[in-house]
Amino acid sequence: MKNIGIKAATAFGALVLALAVNAQQAPADTIARIKSEGVVRIGIRDSAAPFSYLDAAGKPAGFSWELCRAMVKQLEAELKTPLQVRATPVSLAESFDMLADGRIDLQCGSTTHTAERAAKVDFSYTFFVSGIAVAYRKEDVAFAHPLTYGRVAVLSGSTAARIMNKRFATKGASSIDMVVNVKSYEEGVEKLKKKEVDTFFADSTLIPLDSAIDRRRALETVEPYAFMLRKNDRAFTEAVDRCLVKVLASPATRQFASAAGLDGRINVLTSEAWRRPSKDAAPEMY
Repeated sequence: MKNIGIKAATAFGALVLALAVNAQQAPADTIARIKSEGVVRIGIRDSAAPFSYLDAAGKPAGFSWELCRAMVKQLEAELKTPLQVRATPVSLAESFDMLADGRIDLQCGSTTHTAERAAKVDFSYTFFVSGIAVAYRKEDVAFAHPLTYGRVAVLSGSTAARIMNKRFATKGASSIDMVVNVKSYEEGVEKLKKKEVDTFFADSTLIPLDSAIDRRRALETVEPYAFMLRKNDRAFTEAVDRCLVKVLASPATRQFASAAGLDGRINVLTSEAWRRPSKDAAPEMY
């Protein structure tokens, strides 16, 4: 009898442990929490102008931010529940952990949908398509050459950084003296102007315009921007997609883009993404 009791207790303990583990691994029900609290938690990348940034008053701004606010309005109508937005400034690197542990429900910025990132998070439909460009000082025309980079600046943790570090390591046809990590697009341009680097390898839409800086015409990659969401949070992801499709199809989207200074930067791929929703990841070009 004692042996039976021990075996039963052991089995019961194992069952409790398994249930606890399963509970921890169960997908989050963000929709239920949002309805209960009336709050949508958005992590805003604070240095990705004109898509997302903090303005002079410290308030969120930019094209992506306006899309997110419009999506929340659509979600509010869908859930028939008044909703507030709680915005938290985030970096690209910390966004993954903050999504996983529930500190944010959605990351708003200019994040490229890549297969590597999709292993950790889910993505919304694409809302903008850009590409990596090479910027250089107008006076130094030697760096207009497609294979010449010299000391090249890249945004730390970005797709551009991964590509350039791979090129530098393989010692291929490109002439690369050094890869310099910068914390912001503004810092990259400043280093160019101060001649601390020779080129800036970064997202074409996010490189600040400057009269002293020129760019190579050809884009080196295709970068589909999308909102990052918690992995396997299917109901919330589907709700975000439904709301985003409605926003992208409305005249408000072009108004948001114009207000963010994106006139002239809306290419054919972006217009097509607004017309025909897509979740294609960036092509593995390197």
